[in-house]
Amino acid sequence: MYSVIECGGFQHKITVGETLKVPKMEAKVGDVVTVSNVLLFANGDKVQIGAPLVSGAAVKLEVLNQGKGDKVLSFKRKARKRYRRIVGHRQLFTEVLVTEIASGADKSSVDEKAKVRARARIKALAAQKVQNVPLTRAQKVAAASKEGK
Repeated sequence: MYSVIECGGFQHKITVGETLKVPKMEAKVGDVVTVSNVLLFANGDKVQIGAPLVSGAAVKLEVLNQGKGDKVLSFKRKARKRYRRIVGHRQLFTEVLVTEIASGADKSSVDEKAKVRARARIKALAAQKVQNVPLTRAQKVAAASKEGK
């Protein structure tokens, strides 16, 4: 069973238990968000295509994480004019877990083990990110002064 939803101006093909990154949603971590913008719903051979939306279809998403994506650099340059500009941008995103897809009598839900696994993965990634933070200059000076004593 899969579905195509519209979320944040983008279309996503989703299945139950899948995690995906969508543009920033105004929801807190742990909230369950219901998306009713379902463009296509498929259950085996039975396919419902919306015109523009499938009536009675809904997808429940659990918010796992809010964050920023990788930095995208935009570089402008003009030859022989000493003109260079670099602009960076980090897009905000919301990481969600697809917990339920439903359309009328057809319904599919994720099991609890998949929810626990997804939450544990997010916690592990957050802990790894904290460990890889480089020291600031003040912290380096403090560490050097301790070693010198």
